[in-house]
Amino acid sequence: MELRQLEYFIAVASEMSFSRAANQTHVVQSALSTAVAKLEKELGVELFDRSKHQIRITPAGELFREHARQVVQTARLAKDAVSAYHGELTGTVDLGSLISFGTLDVPMVLGDFHREYHLSASG
Repeated sequence: MELRQLEYFIAVASEMSFSRAANQTHVVQSALSTAVAKLEKELGVELFDRSKHQIRITPAGELFREHARQVVQTARLAKDAVSAYHGELTGTVDLGSLISFGTLDVPMVLGDFHREYHLSASG
């Protein structure tokens, strides 16, 4: 079981859509679907009921979701603790705007910030 599989499972459970979860996690849908299928195989249960037009989380998926969230959260806290130990920046940056940024090239600034601090982005 890999942390990435848990993150993908949580995203699908949150979005109730493999395509939206793939967008949220910045991976192609086929990779996300494969990771979730491998997780289901390892657990020996189906986490989602799939049909052509919708998916639903199974009772086993509901049970697993809370544990998966705790594992992912604990992993993030552990990573942040080690980063803080080394004096690195930790935490979350939220950016929102109701007005124009004017001449500021937001994608360029965010890209520079991302590269300088080796950050990950989430949707």
